[in-house]
Amino acid sequence: MSDDHTSADVSSKGRGVDSIPIRFALMCGALTAFGVVGWRMLSAWAPDQVPGLGGDLVSIVCVGAPTGAVYWAARKLARQIEALRRSAEAVVAGDFDRASAIDCACEVGGLAASFRKMVDHLNASIVRMNMLAYVDPVTGLPNRAVVEHMLERMVGEGGPGGAVLFIDLDGFKRVNDTHGHASGDELLRQASARAIRRGFGREPGELDACANPFGALCDRPPRDVVFARFAGDEFVALVPGPVDDATLHRRADAIVAALRRPFDVYSQEVKIGASIGLARAPRDSNDAREILTFADMAMYVAKQAGRGRVAAFDPKVRRAAIERAEIETELRHALAGETLELAFQPKLDAHTLECVGVEALARWTHATRGVIAPGVFIPIAEQCGLMGALGAQVVSMAAQQARLWRQAGRALAIAVNVSPAQFESPDFARSMLELCARNGVDPNVIEVEITESMAMADIAATTRRVCALREAGMRISIDDFGIGYSNLSHLSRLPIDDIKIDRSLVIDIGASPRSERILRALIEMAHALGDRVIAEGVETQAQHDFLRAAGCDCVQGFLFARPMTAQALEAWFAARPREASARQTQAPRAAAVA
Repeated sequence: MSDDHTSADVSSKGRGVDSIPIRFALMCGALTAFGVVGWRMLSAWAPDQVPGLGGDLVSIVCVGAPTGAVYWAARKLARQIEALRRSAEAVVAGDFDRASAIDCACEVGGLAASFRKMVDHLNASIVRMNMLAYVDPVTGLPNRAVVEHMLERMVGEGGPGGAVLFIDLDGFKRVNDTHGHASGDELLRQASARAIRRGFGREPGELDACANPFGALCDRPPRDVVFARFAGDEFVALVPGPVDDATLHRRADAIVAALRRPFDVYSQEVKIGASIGLARAPRDSNDAREILTFADMAMYVAKQAGRGRVAAFDPKVRRAAIERAEIETELRHALAGETLELAFQPKLDAHTLECVGVEALARWTHATRGVIAPGVFIPIAEQCGLMGALGAQVVSMAAQQARLWRQAGRALAIAVNVSPAQFESPDFARSMLELCARNGVDPNVIEVEITESMAMADIAATTRRVCALREAGMRISIDDFGIGYSNLSHLSRLPIDDIKIDRSLVIDIGASPRSERILRALIEMAHALGDRVIAEGVETQAQHDFLRAAGCDCVQGFLFARPMTAQALEAWFAARPREASARQTQAPRAAAVA
């Protein structure tokens, strides 16, 4: 049965309320008249016996008085019933704010009170349902459904247009995995509130909630900024109306700067960042879904440019996003088909130039695109959650190659760089050891390289993982040392074997006396801690001479050898006769995945 039909039935069934007073009065008058007549007959009483009254006047008074009283009472009752009926019809029509104003001690008043309780409970249930549907339970912000609803009205026909800011938190997963979901939720609350205050100069409660008092979405364009949690660690801000590019970028830059500052989450200092993509309507598109996609594309461009940046959408961004999506799909196929390869770059003793190990670098040769640089496919793997699979495949290939070299009599260990996504996994140490066991190699043939920033992010967790690996025989190296934010106190207690000096410090040798003094100090510090020092990115003889004189233990770079296949590495060894005897006595120490 349709709603219209139901409403019509309710209306037609309620029309008899208006006739209640007349029907009650007629019934009362008839009954009273019968009573008067019966009384007269039984008592043989004649009206004309009453002094000063006509015979019929007494009868009229006896019948009319109660009839009038009943009519008045029935009319009042009918009005109350009518008011209750109208309230019910209002609820049926969707007006849940119409409460009955009946307030009396009669049965209808009790019914009206029960009706009011029912409406209040219904309203509370509606508010609760709307909150579940449109409010993010963690931050209290509008959710994705609100963004899509209001964006349609902002950029659609008759809408004011405006801008979309797509905000993604950099490093949030690390915090969530390391400190737990409760800390992650608190970080989301603090980050969103800080972004609103710094980016828009408002408090969260001052922005457009896009809802009526019952929590239902408004059927109008947004009147002010809408800031919503879109998904996971992503937020979307809708800025309605005209806004110039400079103001928009200034707001986005303010959000990036604000989120770069440390957060205090349950007495723990936590650091994250943010990458923001911008898109404008109608300049970029008048389609709500498309404008949101464009802002998302621009955000990924900001991430690829180094994170902690702001990027605006343009046609180049679209082409880059399409290419990125294609590479992501093809990378998934490459991982599934195990078509990635490894290249190996030797590491040499700085004084004897004997090979002490190799660094393994992931390489991808595409069937139609040719060689795809690691700087292209590794960031994509990080962003789409493929680093776990990529890292595991690289470790597996490195272990297989190490086994082949051992079987051929060449004792070369291979170290692998691991990504933050791999290292921060609670099962990292166990998975590394399982990969070694699965490929039939001893863990001491693999060296794990972690960056300085990764090591210092959670020193307690780092220590647990490093200790588990070292107990199994793996060597641990701190990669890219000198460009992070090491706490020397923590570093002194961290059980590592090697420190790799970043190429950015090596390249300044001969050009910056200050950099040279820093290098000498780093080498002395590492030796004082009992660690071996490896300098990467050595490209000139002058750099090698300086590092050797400063006491650096090992060197690696284009001056000595470029990354090469395992077959090419065999030819490289054959061209260096001294390596034949050196490999029998040296315990190889290195290799990494870039």
